Amino acid sequence: MNTTAAAAQANVTVATIRTWCRIGAVAAVKQAGRWIIDTASLARRITIGARRTRKAPTMTLAPLTRTDFEQAAAALGIRSPFNDTRCHGEFLAYQSTNAPYADTPYQWLLIRRGATLAAEGFTPPPRRSNPYECLTCGLDARTCDCH
Repeated sequence: MNTTAAAAQANVTVATIRTWCRIGAVAAVKQAGRWIIDTASLARRITIGARRTRKAPTMTLAPLTRTDFEQAAAALGIRSPFNDTRCHGEFLAYQSTNAPYADTPYQWLLIRRGATLAAEGFTPPPRRSNPYECLTCGLDARTCDCH
């Protein structure tokens, strides 16, 4: 089988097939400057690719009230002051990347609370002129104990 037929069968580009041949991902020999690909080896490589391509689990952005958020955070052992601006910012960062962003359950709580705030029409207050303002509690970050 040639590279064009193999690419059509595997639903990949011809360049990908050539790369697979070069690195030995499929059994192939080069004759007269063209790759001749073993069909059984190609079929095995296609099944490997099909096994590895799974969609990442999607998390739901279920509404989360402030009380529910505080209770869930306390259950995770987090007892710091909660700032709606931070939750809203975490949600905007998650929304802009369209990627699996939340590494911890607490980050996911922040994102869910931020989504709820965005649905309610929350707008963050303007930034203060103090460059040392803590984003969590709003106090001077050099002296607060949030970190």
